[in-house]
Amino acid sequence: MVPFFNVVQLYTAYYPIIMTIVWIMGSWVSGLMTHRAMIKSDSQAKVTILLAMFNEEYTIGTALNSLSYLTYENFDVVVVDDKSEDESVTIVMRWMTAHPTIKTRLIQLPENVGKAAALNEAIKVIHADFVLATDADATLAPGSIQQLLASVTNDRIGAVTGKPIVRNRTTLLGRLQALEYVVIIDRIKRAQDSFYGGIMTVAGVISLYRTDALRDVGGFDSAAMTEDIDITWRLKKNNWQVHYNPKALVYILVPETLKGFFKQRTRWSVGGLEVLLRNISWSWKQGFSAQTLLLLDMCFSHIWAWFYVMTMTSFIITSFATRTFSLPGVIIFLYVLLFIIMFIQGIRQDEKQSHLSKRDLFELPFYSIFYWSTALMTAIMSQFVVIFSKDSNGKWTSPDRGR
Repeated sequence: MVPFFNVVQLYTAYYPIIMTIVWIMGSWVSGLMTHRAMIKSDSQAKVTILLAMFNEEYTIGTALNSLSYLTYENFDVVVVDDKSEDESVTIVMRWMTAHPTIKTRLIQLPENVGKAAALNEAIKVIHADFVLATDADATLAPGSIQQLLASVTNDRIGAVTGKPIVRNRTTLLGRLQALEYVVIIDRIKRAQDSFYGGIMTVAGVISLYRTDALRDVGGFDSAAMTEDIDITWRLKKNNWQVHYNPKALVYILVPETLKGFFKQRTRWSVGGLEVLLRNISWSWKQGFSAQTLLLLDMCFSHIWAWFYVMTMTSFIITSFATRTFSLPGVIIFLYVLLFIIMFIQGIRQDEKQSHLSKRDLFELPFYSIFYWSTALMTAIMSQFVVIFSKDSNGKWTSPDRGR
């Protein structure tokens, strides 16, 4: 048993170090490939912006207003209402009247069917070359469509996702997530796109889909916990490529309570596990590939969560038994060093897109611990959900959002 626990301790200590190095190196390679993200699209393809909403009276107006500032001209808008019970529909209709130059269609569903099913109902009536799916609480940056189209460099690219930027930072939790998106999540997606030729999942809040690709995979899965993660892998399974463009920006609201935050992240983790279980066999049969590495990466993170629990339990028991408390200096030094390198790289590659303030940076010492603690807890929670729950579905819930 001793050799086994030695392996557990080594894995626990070095997995975050190895992954951080991979993210840093992948982001560096991404920086060398800026020509793909920097070029301006000369495409005149028709784009339909698709928003599904359910009880969004506090946010839908702001989301729609952002569309009037888009610098791309050849687009229209489809809003599908999933039987909202508030004033969402009234607000949309008023906005349509006030903006007659933006071709907008409102689809009102007779019953609540869930986000994925609502999106599928809208896709049936869309005839554009591309569908830009976003959320009813998000605001698109003016040049987001051009940037997304600039990444569609061949006919097999089925989806391109952009970079979310947190806009509500009045709480500590909001500011921690702002740093997380800039320094860690952006590193991860850049590394995946650089090393694996594609990403693990599109961001549902800003994803440009080729309409033919959406229809090829039968649209969104209404039974999936997270429709964006699920459709990413169904696209991959049908040989469509999925990429990331960090210059296509969208401004988002994030949870500002711990309950809302962990509910969101657990849902993401459950969606990832569902994708892992559905696709690992298929991916392995295709031979060892970048897709297999992406799935193995997720698998390794879940193993790390349990190994960490075992290591910390052993550490606490040993510390009490021997009345000594010691930490591995070399490991801590590596953590701190890589933390600083990743932070500097993230800030430099962000190019002030996220408008981080001194107040945001004040949370710098906590954000890495925040990320790995979140990853640990949600990984374990999601495993219990997948094992013991049989009610996974794509029904709407009322999210915790800041304002």
